[in-house]
Amino acid sequence: MLQYILWSVSFISLWLTIVWLNFLYAKPVRKKVNASLSVGIPVFSKNNDKDPIKTLKSVFSAGYPKRLLDVIVVDDGSVDGVLHKLRRFQKSHPEMPFRLFHKVNGGKASALNLALQHAKGEFFAVVDADSRISEGSIGISLSNFTNKKVGAVISRIRVDEARSFLERVQRVEYIMSSMVRKIMANFGTLSMTPGVLSLYRTAIVKKIGGFTSDRNNLTEDLEIAMRLKYHNYEIKMEPESVTYTSVPSSMSDLWRQRIRWTRGYIFNHWNYRKMFFSSKHGLFGVFQLPINVLAILLLMANISIISFDSLSRLFDFTFRSLTIPDYFFNQITSFPTLTEFILARNIQVYLPVLIAFILGIYLIVFAHRFFNERFSHHVAPLVLYVIVMPYFSTVNWISAIYQEFTGSKRKW
Repeated sequence: MLQYILWSVSFISLWLTIVWLNFLYAKPVRKKVNASLSVGIPVFSKNNDKDPIKTLKSVFSAGYPKRLLDVIVVDDGSVDGVLHKLRRFQKSHPEMPFRLFHKVNGGKASALNLALQHAKGEFFAVVDADSRISEGSIGISLSNFTNKKVGAVISRIRVDEARSFLERVQRVEYIMSSMVRKIMANFGTLSMTPGVLSLYRTAIVKKIGGFTSDRNNLTEDLEIAMRLKYHNYEIKMEPESVTYTSVPSSMSDLWRQRIRWTRGYIFNHWNYRKMFFSSKHGLFGVFQLPINVLAILLLMANISIISFDSLSRLFDFTFRSLTIPDYFFNQITSFPTLTEFILARNIQVYLPVLIAFILGIYLIVFAHRFFNERFSHHVAPLVLYVIVMPYFSTVNWISAIYQEFTGSKRKW
């Protein structure tokens, strides 16, 4: 029975790859937009871990006309000196005008709602304080608002200055995420608006109630995207709008970030469960939402089967080594032929795993070429991403599901 699950994973993966890659090359539809834009930059800094000044500089260097820019920085109760730095920068750089608000800590969504309340622009952009945007990114993103049903446009996110090995692994992950998001956007099922330059129609965001005020919701960017889809608005991705974000440099920080993401994923999918299999919401309801859940279940089943098979072999090897004279020595000094090696494997388990592995490598190579990303110095992180990240993600999902169902407190 378990082997059939693995074969199902392989078949579904191959089928989705064939279908989705056909949508990757859909010709983009753009039109030039010169409209007023409010940019909300929420800031909460504890140990000088945010650099909103770098973010501000990137916004004003993006090439969008200053007369159309309305930049709003909201300090959400930072506990270090970042507010003082922002005030000092504001006074010494009048060529980069922005409005600065300070409030008690209420969460990112509350900071964004304050910025939205004071927004003057026809469009509203969100840029996180640990991010920066590239030249031309605002204009090319705005060109995707081709009709009134487009509620949001997101950018392509890259890892900013990946120095450590873990950061380079995440660099590969972000490249893959960009490809998946672009495919989903072309497919009409994209439902995420990350905080690294996501643009919205101001009137639409206000109409649907702004950003969530529920502090139990750990992923306000996913929630607002789900709400846009609930109201049948489109979300597009602009791959030529390149933005950069800082990523965790330690495993503990990465673990906490992913627990927050996965718990937010579960929380929001449950809150919007009425859209599952809803023909009113088109492919998003009938296809994408079920796939979102199925993909996680198949990942956990896949990794569980492989782990169970590996542990069974390890137990068998250990038991024989302890009970059969010279078994351990003979096993580690003898090298089987290719035929013997293949026959010793459980083909029902390892063949679909091999297919999935080859498919994963192909998709990674394809994504790098599609976005003109270089492979140099990234082979080892790539291998780790393919082999280790699925196990990390599985354990992370299991932990997040356990925390959700046991009522553990949600926190950043």
